[in-house]
Amino acid sequence: MQLKQIPKQLSSIRFWVNILAGSAALATGLSFVGSWWWIFAMLEHLRSQYCLLLAIALFLGLISRQSWSNKRSCLLWAIPLAINISLLLPLFIPSVLDTTNSIDLRVLHATLNNDNPDVSKAIDYVNNQAPDIVSLLEVTPQFLPQFQAGLTNYQLVIAEPRTSSHGSAWFVSRQPSYPIQVKAAELIHLPPTSDRPLLQISITYAGKPIDLLCFHAIRPRSGTTVDYQRVEFEALAKWSQQRQAIVVGDFNSTPWYSSFRKMLHQSRLLNSQKGFGLQPTWHGNLPPILRIPIDHCLHSPSLVTVRRTTGSHIGSDHLPLLVTLRI
Repeated sequence: MQLKQIPKQLSSIRFWVNILAGSAALATGLSFVGSWWWIFAMLEHLRSQYCLLLAIALFLGLISRQSWSNKRSCLLWAIPLAINISLLLPLFIPSVLDTTNSIDLRVLHATLNNDNPDVSKAIDYVNNQAPDIVSLLEVTPQFLPQFQAGLTNYQLVIAEPRTSSHGSAWFVSRQPSYPIQVKAAELIHLPPTSDRPLLQISITYAGKPIDLLCFHAIRPRSGTTVDYQRVEFEALAKWSQQRQAIVVGDFNSTPWYSSFRKMLHQSRLLNSQKGFGLQPTWHGNLPPILRIPIDHCLHSPSLVTVRRTTGSHIGSDHLPLLVTLRI
C-alpha cells in the first residue's frame, strides 16, 4: 500500500516545486522592471535562489514518467534559469593572475552586530587570520576598547564608534607582510550630504600608495532608500576615480544587482569576488543556500585578487571577508 502511494507523493512534490519555480520565473521577469516599483528591484537579489528552484523543477520534469509533450513544457524553466545563470556566471570566471609580482596585501573586513555585546569571536577570528589590515563596521563605543585590548598585534589608525550601526574602524598590523606607512586618515561622506560617516585611510604598502575606504551603504527598505543607495553608489564611483583604491564594507547589495553593476562600470573598480563564486555573507544564521553576498571588496585594476574566503560565524548576522590582493 505504501509503495502505491509513492507516485502520488512524487506527483505532489513536483506540483509544489513547479509552483515555487513559477514564482521564481515570475520574480525573474519582474526584477527587470525595478524602476516601476522598488519591491521589483529587490527581487534582483535572490537570483541564486531562483536558479536552485528552477534547476530542481527542470530536473524533476525531465526525469518524470510524463509524456514527451509534457516534458517539453518543463523546458520552459530553462529560459529564466539561463537568464539568472548569465548574471551569476561572471563570478565563477577567474581573472588572469599576474605572476610577475609577489607583493601580497591581506585585507580583512568584518561587519559586526552592534546589538550583540560579545565580540570575542570576532577578535579571535582576526587574531587567527593575522591579516595586514582590518576594517570593522558597526563599531560601538563599547566594542572599540575591547578590540584595542584584544588585537595586541594591531594598531588603531582611525575609529568613529557609534551607538547605531554607523560606527567603523581601521586597524593595521604591527607585523605586516611588507612595511605599511599610514599617510592620512579622515572621515568622509559619500555623497557629501550623507549623515553616514565613512573612514578613509591613505597608506603606502611596500612603497606603493593605496587609498582604502570602509564603505557602508544604506539598507534598501523603501523606494526612498533604494533611490538613495543609487546616489551612494554614484558618489563611490566618483571617489574611486583617479586613485589606486581598495573599498571594503557592507554594500547591502548583491553583485548582480543592476545599480551595483552600474557602479562597477562607472568606477572601473573590479570585484574581488570574480572567479571565487557566490561566497554569501548574509544572513549568517541562515543555511548557506539561503544567504546572499552583500559584503564586498572592490579594487582598482592595478591590483589582482589571488585569494578570497568568507569566515566562520563571529556573533554577527554577517560573515567576515578575507581577501588577498597582489599589488
